[in-house]
Amino acid sequence: MPDIAVYGLGEMGADIARCIAGRGRELAAYDPVIDLSGELPGIRQCASAGEAAGGARVHLVVLKKLSDLESLLFDEGGLCAAAPRGSLVVLHTTLTPQVVRDLHERVRDTYGHALIDAALSRRGGRVSEGSLSLFLGGSDPDIASVKATLEVYADNIVHAGPTGAGMTVKLCNNWLLYSNRNAALQALRTGRELGVEIDVLRQALATSTGSSWALAHYSDLDEAIVAGRGAPPVARDRTASELGMAREMAASLGEPPTSLKEAFALIDAM
Repeated sequence: MPDIAVYGLGEMGADIARCIAGRGRELAAYDPVIDLSGELPGIRQCASAGEAAGGARVHLVVLKKLSDLESLLFDEGGLCAAAPRGSLVVLHTTLTPQVVRDLHERVRDTYGHALIDAALSRRGGRVSEGSLSLFLGGSDPDIASVKATLEVYADNIVHAGPTGAGMTVKLCNNWLLYSNRNAALQALRTGRELGVEIDVLRQALATSTGSSWALAHYSDLDEAIVAGRGAPPVARDRTASELGMAREMAASLGEPPTSLKEAFALIDAM
């Protein structure tokens, strides 16, 4: 039975599974809809979360919704109930730091497992080839015990601090990403309305001091937004969710900063 299990085979989860299997490691995989069986010999598709959890010690969770995550972890016959005692849950799902801390305590106190947050961020290459940043929150012993596994599919690993710190870094990163993107959209729209062709403007900005990751990597989607065609609902929903979590995190210290409030204009643009 594989020692690693991956739960959630959407875009990121599937690429993580492909990277692990492509590097010669075996893993169990579970998703109620997506089936990767037969794609790579190292991937063992399972019919349930409990089946995937039964022999694994490291559990990589890549779900989108908190409600789905709670069902996966805590349902009868789910991950926590089926996993060998003392397993380690690596939480890739983007959540607020406080929610992660609450889940950590529940997993530890009820089932005897450890849970760390390992927030995801893309880099310049393909996730399926191991180009991935992980921001980790957890104790030194827990991080040390799982780091060799994480290094199989991530080439930039940052231990940010105790439980919840990884998600703090991720939400700060998203805050900057969407702030940069909102500013880029405003600049692109203004330049376009003043008569500069959008491709000329984007290329000039991307090779100058005003460049940003958002400007360089969202060109197709931003062109549609600038042209007034909006963005796909899934992109708009993800932006709203991630900005909302950043606002909730910042609000724990008082009034959210102005730059974060302004970033919400991006949702309207979409």
